[in-house]
Amino acid sequence: MKFMIAVDCEGSACVVGEPGRTLSNSCNMQFAREQATRETNAAARALFDAGAEQVVIWDNHGDGTNLIFDQLDQRCKVLLGTGFSRRFPELDETYTGVLMIGYHAMAGTTNAVLAHTYSSKVYHAIHVNGLEVGEIALDASVAGELGVPLIFVASDDKGCAEALSFTPWIKTVATKQGFGRNCAYSKHPTVVETEIYQTVRQAVDRLEEMKPFLFAHPVQIEIYFKKYIHLIKARFRRQGWRITGQKTLSTTLADMRQWKC
Repeated sequence: MKFMIAVDCEGSACVVGEPGRTLSNSCNMQFAREQATRETNAAARALFDAGAEQVVIWDNHGDGTNLIFDQLDQRCKVLLGTGFSRRFPELDETYTGVLMIGYHAMAGTTNAVLAHTYSSKVYHAIHVNGLEVGEIALDASVAGELGVPLIFVASDDKGCAEALSFTPWIKTVATKQGFGRNCAYSKHPTVVETEIYQTVRQAVDRLEEMKPFLFAHPVQIEIYFKKYIHLIKARFRRQGWRITGQKTLSTTLADMRQWKC
């Protein structure tokens, strides 16, 4: 069995950032890096104990250099940095499943901790086939195009609810209860690590119930930007996209393997 663990940072236990800043620029970032590393190790250890032959960790927060790499389980390989051609780089049909650690709810989610969709400064919202979606569904759909199911998500309670609304068969661990963008009622980090280990083991035991997540084809995507200047910059960078509103770019993709955030 082969698995890929996608790791963001906002959804980890005891991570809330600080007002007016992104997590990466907050005083909470160092702890977020350390806790995301510990939660990733818990998931990786569970996968190996369940019989996995290969586990690849994909650091996808910001510039992709967040985890404390020399503290990761030595059996894992790591994808890091920016500039990959798509989400879930190197993932192919030979993988058994993907997992998400430290993910967060989509932009605009009430009382979700650090909610945004890819960029809190640039994107107001992203719609797929007329439905507003976040990073969890978008990333899961990229894996789904390759026939690989999402099997586990760790996030705050709002992120877990969002994940289950799109992929109700997965297993989740709620690391904290969100009370606002920068406030939460969190479980102790060590408790979360234990829960992640136990729940990932359960997810692997139920692999036959897991399904690849797909959007209907062709895929209609609309990106709503926060500022007009972001729209103009994106239009020059995104070939084949068209301006369809004052701050909106749209396109049609054959499938989500073509998606670039």
